[in-house]
Amino acid sequence: MKRILQSVYLLLTTFERRFFEIFSFLVYRPRARVISVGNLSMGGTGKTPVLFELLSELEQHSKLCVLSRGYRSPWERSFYHLQGFGPHPQGLTDEALLLNRRFPQIPVLLGKNRHHAAIVGEQRLRPEVFLLDDGFQYRRLSKDVELLLWDAMSSPDEAQLLPAGRLREPVFRLRQVDAILLTRCESVPQDKIDFWRAWLNERAPNVPIISVKTECEGLFDHNGNRLPTSESKADYLAFSAIGRPDSFYAQLATLGCQLCERVEFRDHHCFNDAELQKLGQLARDRKLKLVCTEKDFCKISNKHATELNLRVLKIRTMPVSQRSFTEELAAQGVQLRPRLA
Repeated sequence: MKRILQSVYLLLTTFERRFFEIFSFLVYRPRARVISVGNLSMGGTGKTPVLFELLSELEQHSKLCVLSRGYRSPWERSFYHLQGFGPHPQGLTDEALLLNRRFPQIPVLLGKNRHHAAIVGEQRLRPEVFLLDDGFQYRRLSKDVELLLWDAMSSPDEAQLLPAGRLREPVFRLRQVDAILLTRCESVPQDKIDFWRAWLNERAPNVPIISVKTECEGLFDHNGNRLPTSESKADYLAFSAIGRPDSFYAQLATLGCQLCERVEFRDHHCFNDAELQKLGQLARDRKLKLVCTEKDFCKISNKHATELNLRVLKIRTMPVSQRSFTEELAAQGVQLRPRLA
């Protein structure tokens, strides 16, 4: 049955891709440079922190704008311009909220129709660079740079087309990107990194592969204050609503946190009052401290965060070489900055 479903899925994705190749006039070419950051697989590759690093590097030299789908938000099928310190409406995605908290000055245009968002963005904002979030499968925008993330923590069994594996498109599409970022290299042994580099190089021999690691910035309280190292030695209840919770646990372990309880929700889940109260009660009963990801923290009100005495893990992602993404990609012949910058 899975093989039949795979064939149907392959047929649909092939038809969509070929449709926009044939009717190329439907693909919009913005004046601004378009950098796509995306996945071949279903979520959980560490895309959000990579996007943040790119924004940090590029905002020093270019006027930026982010195009994001707004997945499962009220604006996914409409349009919303997110910018500034708010207040902002309810229902924004965790990525959008976190992006706005980190970069309130950078406009984020939400909506599934990124073609329309790019046209509106150019008319209103005149950016020099569009960052296209989760843009690998988006066909209606012409892209200057295509960056694809591959999770080093994934298993070989996952490298199959849906529904047997986690791939949204066939592996030959790896050959059509400008660079592959092999993420979470800090969480796997060297032999697994070597395996994935060889596997990727065999399927995309001319595409540069950049090993990427995630570093913990530390634990912070709900007011954004860095906690002392002694806090890392406590017993914790860790909860999350992300694609790869194992990476979250591995990062906590590097800090020395003792994980006594783990509670996982579906990716992008929005916590309700009852769920947060239940987590708080469980932590009190077990005499544990509560910790979550920064991405999940953005969906929790200050009131609840204070009541729960919540700890937050902050991370950042960078090339293993310790160079910036801009420098590392430039060394591979991939330029991120606008040609006239």
